[in-house]
Amino acid sequence: MRRRFNRRVTMPLAVLFLYSSPAVAQKYAPPFPRDGATKVLEDEEFAIWDVTYEKGKSTGMHELTLDQVSVNITVDGLSAIKVTKPDGTWSIEQEKNGSVRFESKGTVEAEEGASDRPTHIFVFQLKNFAPPHRPITEGIPGQFENRVGAVKLFETDRIVVWDDTFLPGLRKPLHKHYSETAITYYQPGKVRQFIGGVPGPPNEYLVGAARIGKLNVGPHEEEQVEGTPRAIWVQYKYDF
Repeated sequence: MRRRFNRRVTMPLAVLFLYSSPAVAQKYAPPFPRDGATKVLEDEEFAIWDVTYEKGKSTGMHELTLDQVSVNITVDGLSAIKVTKPDGTWSIEQEKNGSVRFESKGTVEAEEGASDRPTHIFVFQLKNFAPPHRPITEGIPGQFENRVGAVKLFETDRIVVWDDTFLPGLRKPLHKHYSETAITYYQPGKVRQFIGGVPGPPNEYLVGAARIGKLNVGPHEEEQVEGTPRAIWVQYKYDF
């Protein structure tokens, strides 16, 4: 049933509501730059930030200007972040090394460390980027097709997020990078590539090592050399 409203009553109420403080559009600061956050890398697809949350030190209320993926790289046990919304409600989020969160553009919140130990996070901001149509090389699969040790964590309409472990004795099959990616390691170790069957020198990746994937790398394989390297990949979806 439709309700009818008395025009003489609703008009003044509408004006009062428009100028009351809760209804006035409030602008919030962007999430970055800020204290405790250092920009690691940036290109037209990603901006990557190394962020530390100290106990009781608030970021202040801010609004996300881009979609973002956050990866916890705090080693040795759980850490916690207190998240406060504009209406004053709050929650405590406990995370472990390798935990991943996705937050949408427009999210408004304040954050602070809630554990005695600082919480260490890598944040991947997703630029307003649309991968172009690209041809594939016949017989060469994409990076995550049949990739040994890789588990899809989740996907959105724009990205896929993978948890990728380099296991001893299991070589990543021949592949090529057809889409833009970014990566951070949350377990350390050494990895080497094979191009044309020829092994390259080992590359050491420490916890927090980050890079943006390049598309000009030819078909290659990869294998673990030392430790059990483990990383989170953020991959833009692509269209062939």
